[in-house]
Amino acid sequence: MEWTRKKILMTILFVAILILSVVVMYFVIVDETFLFRIIREYFILPLLRIGPWAAIVFLFLMVMQSLIAPIPSELILLSGAMIFGFLWGTVLGVIGSILSGTITYYVSKQGGRTLLEAAGEKMSMAQRMIVIMDEWIEKWGIWAIIVGRAVPVIMFDPVSYAAGISNIKAKPYTIATAIGSIPRALFFSFLGMNLLGGHNPSYIAQLSQAEITSASSQFNTIFFVIFGVLVAMLVFANILSYMRERAKNKEIETQPKDEENNPHLLVENYRKTNQTKEEIK
Repeated sequence: MEWTRKKILMTILFVAILILSVVVMYFVIVDETFLFRIIREYFILPLLRIGPWAAIVFLFLMVMQSLIAPIPSELILLSGAMIFGFLWGTVLGVIGSILSGTITYYVSKQGGRTLLEAAGEKMSMAQRMIVIMDEWIEKWGIWAIIVGRAVPVIMFDPVSYAAGISNIKAKPYTIATAIGSIPRALFFSFLGMNLLGGHNPSYIAQLSQAEITSASSQFNTIFFVIFGVLVAMLVFANILSYMRERAKNKEIETQPKDEENNPHLLVENYRKTNQTKEEIK
């Protein structure tokens, strides 16, 4: 495999995102208000202050979130409804999901598989996940991506990265992302409106410490449920792949013994060998 400058830069970015994700996970665990405070102080409140430009900035931040800020996009969708209301929060959420999903797919396509191929057996767990993803997409086509997008508890960004590493083409991937993002945006917009509890968006700036703690608990619950489903999917994919490998290896090991004990197989193999020799002549 040839390491071009482009592939090196994409791989560095890919690794940096993984490391940053671990750091965010650590702070979420040690500080229960960390996640909500970050989103509130650096995302929701600034957008509420800038007025007409908020929608454009929201879309830009959704893309940046998928690239360099490992905060789940599901929480960003939820926050969009708290800022823009249910209708526009949903519309902007769908557009932002398509944009961020497409760009993340491209980054992963350039750097993700390159990294895994270079690591080889050292990343066998990740390699197994890619094999399962490729088979899943080959069997179900764009429906694999649509379901991955539409089911709310399946984390959005890992699907984008996994799709980029897999063999799915850009056009069907983008179409599937657009379709699957609609029910997803509707669901999280609904949650966002429920969190507001009927209050005006500016109410977020006036939250008491007790209300911040309560909102943080709800944000963390969503975060850990989504993350837990991701881990479960990774574990399941690797168990399935490992069982297939063992079955295949056992079949290979037992095949010679079966041939030795089965005269019909010996005759058949002898016939095929002679037929091949005759064709060569």
